[in-house]
Amino acid sequence: MRLDNKVAIVTGGGTGIGEAIAKVFAREGAKVAITGRRKEELERVVKDIERHGGRALALLGSVTNEPDVREAVATTVKTFGRLDVLVNNAGNLFHAGPLHETSDQIWDDTLDLFLKGTFRFIRAAIPLMLKQGGGSILNVSTVAGMKAIPFFQAHAYQAAKAGVNMLTKSVAVEYAKQGIRCNSICPAGVLTSPVREMLKDPKAKALFEGIHPMGRLGQPEEVAEAAIYFASDESRWTTGSILPVDGGVMAG
Repeated sequence: MRLDNKVAIVTGGGTGIGEAIAKVFAREGAKVAITGRRKEELERVVKDIERHGGRALALLGSVTNEPDVREAVATTVKTFGRLDVLVNNAGNLFHAGPLHETSDQIWDDTLDLFLKGTFRFIRAAIPLMLKQGGGSILNVSTVAGMKAIPFFQAHAYQAAKAGVNMLTKSVAVEYAKQGIRCNSICPAGVLTSPVREMLKDPKAKALFEGIHPMGRLGQPEEVAEAAIYFASDESRWTTGSILPVDGGVMAG
């Protein structure tokens, strides 16, 4: 197993890409702690992992709340003994609309969730990884943090995710010699539950699919399979990488 004996935290692990990552990590032998704000979703994922012979832990809380973040890291270490992998994935639906109609509150809340939430968990995890002699941090970003996409009016979200990509690089450089790697995966459109609802509109479906050269959106599991590489020792010489998993969007 590629992640045997490793312990991972996956934020936003109760649904979508986070759920898929938690499940493939457990499949590959990792003990997985998942965080989120919906207890029932977290417990569902934990039960599914345990049903397949894995070990998992549900941690209720928000990445926007510093005590929740520190408690999640502390409880993971108390339960499983260490922390080898941190996956910063948490995030809900973002505000979309013209920039001149974006309020300060929307801007601040979006950056707090997607960028500062990532910062909070990295800050909490690094002291433990330093004591252990290393670890792997993986940030789930988006291609929308790498390029402007026509008709995609999510300015605060894109700015936050661009910040995540640069944070990935700065953390990678600062802690490289201490054995802590930091990388980022940038998906394009992925068929999570909220996106499926949006695609019930035939025009929206055609527009979203048309952005992708492969002609379709991705599955959460397709992003999760890429995450295994960054979590495993196979990527021990890879840090500061920003990997599009995007059906060809960044190639266009």
